[in-house]
Amino acid sequence: MGLTDAELQLCELLGQVLELLRWNQVLGYSNQYLLHQRLGLSPEERHQVMKAAASAVEQDGRMQDWGRQLLAIQESLKQIHARMTGEEPRAAAGEERRPPEQEAAGG
Repeated sequence: MGLTDAELQLCELLGQVLELLRWNQVLGYSNQYLLHQRLGLSPEERHQVMKAAASAVEQDGRMQDWGRQLLAIQESLKQIHARMTGEEPRAAAGEERRPPEQEAAGG
């Protein structure tokens, strides 16, 4: 059967995320070392630096882009699965599904 386009995209996206995560770990550990060992910053000062860095990360659009890509891939995989099994796609997490008789009754 092979992989679907969505599955291949998911693998590619996961590879990109893991590669960047690895570099983020390297940078994070090196920065912690520099802040603590070389610059002698106090814990409060290190906390301020980390807070500013976290704010910059939040503004980086890649994470949001990856999140949107992942949601699109998940939806595509759900639709493929539903077509293959003949099942109705499940509700998203947090959504409650009512029995068909309740939906028809409107309550």
